[in-house]
Order: sequence, then structure tokens, then C-alpha cells
Amino acid sequence: MSTIKILLAVMTMVITAFYFFWNPSEITYLPLCPFKSLTGFYCPGCGGQRAFHQILHWNFVEAFHSNLLIYVFLPFFLLKISDEIFGTTISRKFLLHNEEIWIFLGFLICFTILRNLPLYPFSQLIPLK
Repeated sequence: MSTIKILLAVMTMVITAFYFFWNPSEITYLPLCPFKSLTGFYCPGCGGQRAFHQILHWNFVEAFHSNLLIYVFLPFFLLKISDEIFGTTISRKFLLHNEEIWIFLGFLICFTILRNLPLYPFSQLIPLK
């Protein structure tokens, strides 16, 4: 196993352990979202750290309320990490290619706009504190 793969595995375990033991909702020293700080609007990633913490504790509904995009990104991330660790290429079948990237970016832009609308049901996309 190469040094990069070992480093990737160790970093993944350390980050996962950090989010398992420390709740981002209760920690004041984590950086704030720069987009939210500058504009006052939620970005697509706002609530992602809290969602990851909730998933690690099997609180899937709370994770959904923190940021539903965790259910979109986490499977791809785990697949890519497993490819890197085990030397497989399974993720290439599932990762976005060419025009799919534009569709995905359009989805992220729409999600960002909708989660900042003060109307029901879109207000349900605002991350829980």
C-alpha cells in the first residue's frame, strides 16, 4: 500500500473520529461558512458537518434536517475512498462525466436558491442549529 493511500486512510479515520466524538453544533472553534458569513444565505454545504455527525450516530432524520445533500455526497465519497484504499475503479462508473456535471451544478444552484426561500416547504431545507 502506498504512502498516499495510508495517509488518506488515516486522515479519513481521524476526521470521522473527530465528528463522532464532537458535535459541530456545540463546538465554537470550527470555521463558519464563508458564504453564509458574507451573504447571510445558506450554501449547499451549510449543515453538512452536523449531518455527518448525526449519520455517525445513526440519527438519519436529524441528518436529513441538517443537510439532505449528505445522502447525495456520502455514497460517492465512500465509494471513492474505497477505490483509493483497495485499488479498484468502481467509482468511475458512478462519478459524473461531461454533461452530467452541468446537470449536477444546476441542481446545486437550484437547491441553494430554494433552501433560502422563506416559503414552506422550502424553509424545511434550512439546516437545524
